Amino acid sequence: MASGSNVGKILPSAGKWTAAILSSYDTDVVPEPSLRLDLQKFWENQLIFPYSVDNLVHAFGGPKPSDKSRNSKVLSIFPVYKPCVPRVFISEPYNFSYIKAPNRVFRSAPSLNDQYLGWLDRVQRDKADIWQACGIYDLIQLSRTGLKYQQEMIVAALHFFESSTNTFHFECGMMTPTLLDVAAITGLSPLGDTYDPCKASDTIKFDFRNKSYSKYIVENRKTSDEVSDEEHIAFLTLWLSQYVFCTQSLQVAKKFIPMAIQLHECQQFNFARLILGCLYESMRDACEHLKRTGDGSTFLGAGPFWLLQLWLTATFHAELDLFLPEPYYEESRTRRVEGTRLARMVPRERGLGYDVAFQQYFNAFLCLKKFKPSFAPFVDRPLGPPWFTHRFPSPPEFEMVTNSIWNAYLMPTVLSCRIGLTSGDFGLVGYFPNLVSRQFGLTQILPKSIYLEEREVCLGKHGMTEPQFHSFLNHFNQPSYELTPFDFAPSHACTREFFTWWSRHYEGRLVDKTALLTAISNGFDSSILNKIKSKLNARGILLVLLLLASFLPCVLFSYAHLFDAGSKSKAGSSDSSKPLPPPSKVELQVGFYLLVASHTSVRFLC
Repeated sequence: MASGSNVGKILPSAGKWTAAILSSYDTDVVPEPSLRLDLQKFWENQLIFPYSVDNLVHAFGGPKPSDKSRNSKVLSIFPVYKPCVPRVFISEPYNFSYIKAPNRVFRSAPSLNDQYLGWLDRVQRDKADIWQACGIYDLIQLSRTGLKYQQEMIVAALHFFESSTNTFHFECGMMTPTLLDVAAITGLSPLGDTYDPCKASDTIKFDFRNKSYSKYIVENRKTSDEVSDEEHIAFLTLWLSQYVFCTQSLQVAKKFIPMAIQLHECQQFNFARLILGCLYESMRDACEHLKRTGDGSTFLGAGPFWLLQLWLTATFHAELDLFLPEPYYEESRTRRVEGTRLARMVPRERGLGYDVAFQQYFNAFLCLKKFKPSFAPFVDRPLGPPWFTHRFPSPPEFEMVTNSIWNAYLMPTVLSCRIGLTSGDFGLVGYFPNLVSRQFGLTQILPKSIYLEEREVCLGKHGMTEPQFHSFLNHFNQPSYELTPFDFAPSHACTREFFTWWSRHYEGRLVDKTALLTAISNGFDSSILNKIKSKLNARGILLVLLLLASFLPCVLFSYAHLFDAGSKSKAGSSDSSKPLPPPSKVELQVGFYLLVASHTSVRFLC
């Protein structure tokens, strides 16, 4: 990570232009940084660097890519890594039966009840000071809002998600929830060490029997005047399971006990990075399932999707036609973090069928043609904890903390999504704010890929071992880029080179829009879906016959060979009662392939 030692350092300008010089450029489009060779190496090392238009200073979002980071090997995995291509770029039939009632993709969404609220009130009376000290007070208060998931909105957005860069690919460019958004929505600081479940102290012992939420509360809520350490940890374990990480099992998970203990003891691990990392991993997993729903398969999305919905609401509230009902005006006026207001916002048009709602949201995302200032809702930072609202650059008394925070916002790195203690819990995901510079009020340049080859791509827990986890984490935590503060006016512009590059990428990938919208509409048409299902079933039967044709000669040969061997054995031995051994390997192989082929969505396995 970069240090704050660059305070006072003066950066050379990457360009000085006037409106007259830029008259041939589109609105909010500027040239790339200066091509001077002596400055190229400089920009390759900076997270932000200045330029001006009519003497008004703005900032490019760095680092600027080098020749090494724009070669053919890099461009084969960037900005799309083939296994992670967004569903909207795949020309295959859609089947949206998985979001039709009574199906619920996000059954793990937080649910509010008096039993939980009563326990929350009890614990808060004694432990609010601890929550304030470790920075989770405002996030816990968000659990009081009873946020209701807009399933169609979330699923529509996931069709545009690319999970190697962890960005949405819209026509206007890449966008994603960032650590700045997490701070604005939850009040969580981006600073602190990577969470390690092994660092929980063993001075407090806690365990439980009942895992269902209601029975768990009955078991662990006490009636004594004072809330004990054990009861506090019990509450935090429930809160983490149900309201933060939203477990797929719909039960309290014991893997959150070490985290609850560390929060109870005010160990300052980086909670914001962990939640964002887990959201990226949850979105990656959901997108993989999305690509397999063409045969009518369903799936459950688990994880902190509440954060995704709040970010979508903040960023695209006008495009998605969301509003704040009048009963929540006063609560919103006195809010401490943005999440309180965002959780109360609802669609203006209520009671729509799932098909109409999905298509409206999908069309909204499909029509994001130009980046608007409203797509960066937290650049001004008028609301939140003091460390969040401090201007950047800050006065001397705040500059060390503020610079560290902005360094965390802007530094490309990887985030851990490890929660539990098992070998399967190790996972890392990429965090690349340089791909979404405009969300920070910075001008977007032609971006640099932090992954230089395929083996560096981090896809959460997929294929991640413990040695790889620590190796990648150490590599990306090494000092790599510098943050040199300077005064600048926010800008949501991009360079002409970025605009051209992204337009070619998006138009080259996207299916013809008319054909795409027809395919989306057909995904809700039961008669068309039945025809697709019949074709898939026919393919499955055909594959069974082909497999039988391939393996039947082997089976017959094996039986003939054994029969011949058995005849010879009978002729040479008086023990005729010994049974012949079955041709188990051949039978099991055929049986295995028959089992695979019996599914309507047939896949070759080896």
